[in-house]
Amino acid sequence: MYKSILLAADGSNNSFRAAEETLNFINETAKVTILNVIQIEKSKDAILHGENTIQEQKVKLSDIIELYEENNVDYNVIFERGIPDETVVKVSNSGDYGIVILGNRGLNALQGMMMGSVSYKVAKRANIPVLIVK
Repeated sequence: MYKSILLAADGSNNSFRAAEETLNFINETAKVTILNVIQIEKSKDAILHGENTIQEQKVKLSDIIELYEENNVDYNVIFERGIPDETVVKVSNSGDYGIVILGNRGLNALQGMMMGSVSYKVAKRANIPVLIVK
């Protein structure tokens, strides 16, 4: 069991499955931090158009929040602006977490080789255990 879990979530079905998986790693004293990274380009566009990016992201995370509330999970949500893989690694390496859990985007082998995935980059550079949920 981990006392502090970092869940990297973007609101996708993959991140919801990762949120479900965290339920297998917690007890009544564990805390889950949901990290949502707002990509820099999207953030700039939203500011220019007067949109509330954080409010939109909260809506995307609502299924995860509902899951945690139904299961009495102690959680908090943090929003960071940046490049997703770099930001997840920076936060996970802060020393505050025992494990980082994230969903797999589902790239095929060629796409993964050419572009690399966020989950692969996090697994390679994080200093704590990484669980990638398919």
